[in-house]
Amino acid sequence: MKILIIDDEESIRFSLKVSLGKLGFESLVAETGEEGLELFKSHSPKLAIVDIKLPGIDGIEVLKRIKKVDPDCIVIMITYLSEVRLAVKSMKIGAYDYFMKPFSLAEINNAVKKAARYIEKKQELDKLNYESEFIGESAPIKNIKDIIEVISKLEMSTHVLIQGESGTGKEVVAELIHEKMRKDKAFVPLNCSAIPKNLQESELFGYEKGAFTGASESKEGLIGKSHEGILFLDEIGDMDLSLQAKLLRVLQEKKYRPIGSLEEKEFDTTIIAATNKNLQEEVKKGNFRDDLYYRLNIIPIYIPPLRERKEDIPLLIYSFLEEYNLKLNKGIKKVDKEAMDILLNYNWPGNIRELKNVIERMAIFNKGDSIYIKDLPNEIKSYFYEEKKKLSPLEIAELKVILSSLERHDWNISKVSEELNISRQTIRRKMGKYDLEK
Repeated sequence: MKILIIDDEESIRFSLKVSLGKLGFESLVAETGEEGLELFKSHSPKLAIVDIKLPGIDGIEVLKRIKKVDPDCIVIMITYLSEVRLAVKSMKIGAYDYFMKPFSLAEINNAVKKAARYIEKKQELDKLNYESEFIGESAPIKNIKDIIEVISKLEMSTHVLIQGESGTGKEVVAELIHEKMRKDKAFVPLNCSAIPKNLQESELFGYEKGAFTGASESKEGLIGKSHEGILFLDEIGDMDLSLQAKLLRVLQEKKYRPIGSLEEKEFDTTIIAATNKNLQEEVKKGNFRDDLYYRLNIIPIYIPPLRERKEDIPLLIYSFLEEYNLKLNKGIKKVDKEAMDILLNYNWPGNIRELKNVIERMAIFNKGDSIYIKDLPNEIKSYFYEEKKKLSPLEIAELKVILSSLERHDWNISKVSEELNISRQTIRRKMGKYDLEK
């Protein structure tokens, strides 16, 4: 790992470089803030040690500029006791830690090692977060991966329409396309259902100062920000019809005009639209323009719900477990076969999002290295028993009450009997009826 050291005292630069070199770190050294920022720009280190008092650009300004380019870069400040006020200010701006001169090399080494472990862990988690939700070996997922591979080789702008239920991973697919196709360009998302319809146009196209009441300054729209990159229009089925017409014009003419502007600007952006609605049905109902639908549907991608690709569930579960083992410092290695059977047979109405939340919940409370039936959420166990026994509505209600009480009292039958005012013998008989075991 590379570490940027910026200090105008040669002895400090030398001692830090030697000390950190013994720990296996490669140091980039600079005497001034300007030199340090050039090194930061060319090498992109994830960790920096910066003196607050520097000739030219001071350390506070260096910190601000580093954080503007890479908010995740860890910056440790060093200064004299007389400048402690500036050290505190640097912490508010985003510094990781600060040390007073003369400092102990051992203390700085420990801080750097701790920061390096954090960076490595975060990189692992970012990789898992990015990849885990689109893991799968089922035929539909392999097909989507093949489509993404084809798109990645295109040199021209095109448009993609992703359809699928909520929680299936539409944004993940959009991000994968960006990673493969235009990694070095912007990825700009807009959730059409999260923004009031009267604000969607100004968000999308931007506006000039004075274009309407409240426009006190010009604002660049998302179309402009995504130039040569990717504009991700999530839940496009909720876009206002009048705005659909304006978007269609942009796609046809490859130009757009901010609100209140007389000047047209070039449009060279790949649009990825996504929706959990059936757009063909929305077209028939008059809620979505057919010409815009055909213009966006150049490359269609359908993501099936989790219940239609259950063979991917174990892969997803173990991927999420790996993620939460890292996040929560756990050591969960396996899911018991009976518990896995129940997870496989559950309907997953919330799709991958629901599965990930369930795994996170179980990981938080798990104290061992395995997940058993007892660790599964009540709603999943109840679903399993309902399906297995084909219970009546009354039996389902009874099952849920008993199961909830058992969980609440750690399967202590005496306490359940007392809470429900039912004899221990009856509780045991009901447990046998519903196959309830700790």
